[in-house]
Amino acid sequence: MAPARVLVVEDDETVADVMVEVLRDEPLEIAVAASAEEALRMIAEHCPDLILTDLSLPGKSGLDVMRHARAIDPEVAVVLMTGHASVQNAVDALRQGASDYITKPFADIDEIPKIVRRHLGNRRLKVENRALLSQLQRQNEVLQRHEQELRERVEQATRNLDALYRVSMEIGANLELQPRLARIVETAARLVSAPTAVLYLQSEDSDEFRRGATHGVDAPPPDEGAPHFLSGEGLLGRVAKDQAPARQGSPGGPTLELPGCRGVLAHEVLAAPLVLEHQSIGVLLVADRPEGFAEGDLEFLRMFAAQAAVQLRNSQLFEHTKVLDRLKSDFVAVVSHEIRTPLTSVKGAVELLSDVRYFKNTDQQTKLLTIAHANAERLLLLINDILDFSKLEAASLPMTLERQRLEPVVQQAAQNLRMLLEERRIRLEIALATDLPEASLDALRVAQVVTNLLSNAIKFSPRGGRVRLEASAAEGVLRVSVRDHGEGIAAQDLPKLFKKFQQIDSGSTRKVGGTGLGLVICKGIVEQHGGQSVRGEGSLFWFTLPAADAAPVQDSSLRAGIPGGPGEGLEAA
Repeated sequence: MAPARVLVVEDDETVADVMVEVLRDEPLEIAVAASAEEALRMIAEHCPDLILTDLSLPGKSGLDVMRHARAIDPEVAVVLMTGHASVQNAVDALRQGASDYITKPFADIDEIPKIVRRHLGNRRLKVENRALLSQLQRQNEVLQRHEQELRERVEQATRNLDALYRVSMEIGANLELQPRLARIVETAARLVSAPTAVLYLQSEDSDEFRRGATHGVDAPPPDEGAPHFLSGEGLLGRVAKDQAPARQGSPGGPTLELPGCRGVLAHEVLAAPLVLEHQSIGVLLVADRPEGFAEGDLEFLRMFAAQAAVQLRNSQLFEHTKVLDRLKSDFVAVVSHEIRTPLTSVKGAVELLSDVRYFKNTDQQTKLLTIAHANAERLLLLINDILDFSKLEAASLPMTLERQRLEPVVQQAAQNLRMLLEERRIRLEIALATDLPEASLDALRVAQVVTNLLSNAIKFSPRGGRVRLEASAAEGVLRVSVRDHGEGIAAQDLPKLFKKFQQIDSGSTRKVGGTGLGLVICKGIVEQHGGQSVRGEGSLFWFTLPAADAAPVQDSSLRAGIPGGPGEGLEAA
């Protein structure tokens, strides 16, 4: 360690020599100044660690020397030397910041080295403390910067998660594959403020990737032949294979052509894999943010790509389910159609055998033929329901809309159920408004709806009960309602009413039976008329049709409600 520097300021050469001699054995570097002016120059060149200065000097005083040194180094130790007559001045100097004082002539010259060592030690401690304090301040500033950076990162992460949640809700609003692909690339570009985004999808059972959707890309449709890249090939292939995001290029740097986008060049790209169940199913790319991508954009894109992978798989499963459902419906329709022809023949044969004009049957034979005919009729109705439902699903149910009055259609539907009414001893009340306008409708299909609603009301009413059929008009809409006085339906069961093959689990339902398709078919027929249909002490079902001269009803849905209860007008579609 370098020796401490001591400056002796004394205009008396003898005293100065004494001080040098007394301190000779100390590990010190000693310099002597004969005047205040010389001392100030030496201090300016190299400030010492300790100054031994006479209080009274020609020109400037020892206090002037102390102030000058302290302005350069606040921790410099200053020991004043003064005569007995000026001790009071030395005490005043202590109040002004001097470290200590020594009286002349020196009473105990051996004390001088001790005084010097003590104040050099004090100075060393002050310097070390100042360095420690400075270090602590620097560390505190670093911690504050880190804290601010962490706070900003947490706030940014929170904003990112909030944004991801919101865009997830947006993307999840539509399960159709193509609209969802378009929404994914549009959202990716928006999240990182990039003008361009491309989504590549992996082909099934191969390592080939092809362009699936783009945003901000003016390029011809992709070639259906060769893949746009393979797993492990180029930047995007490595992203897919390594399942890790990557960044390439910089604003204004060399360009690269985006795979599958002939003629589209980019300076800077970010790419992230769409990973699901440890397998890359796609790669999401964004390119050329005008000011360059920020540090956190790559991680943000990776998080969004992970979310998009789940959304993409849901859409693929949805599309697959639609295909399977369509195949199932086609299969059911074909089988049902093939069954209906021989069943119609069987029914006709049973009817012929039951005709007393041609056959004289015993009571037992008549009973068996009646059972056979009833079951053939039931099976035929079931098959017709399945075929109608299949056509509704395929939007191919034949419908001929003609401008006509509703009253005869409703009356005919009621007439069709005359035998069932008599069998169940149900009183049917019909209340048709006198001012019903004409409607554009398919009489056969509307009669089918009214017949189904009336049939259900009759079947679920107690024997000897009553059913009410009403028709009214208001504000360009015709409203047809059917109300029974049976046991009704619990509010929690309302959502089941218009789902295919769904029946409410009750004793009366099990007795009556059915396919669970009647209300579904009614709903579809009403909606194809541009109307809506609704259900519910007993049960109340109603539907509406637009009058012929009124604007089409936009809210087309089948509804159900419980009169006077919380289910009134509840939309169950």
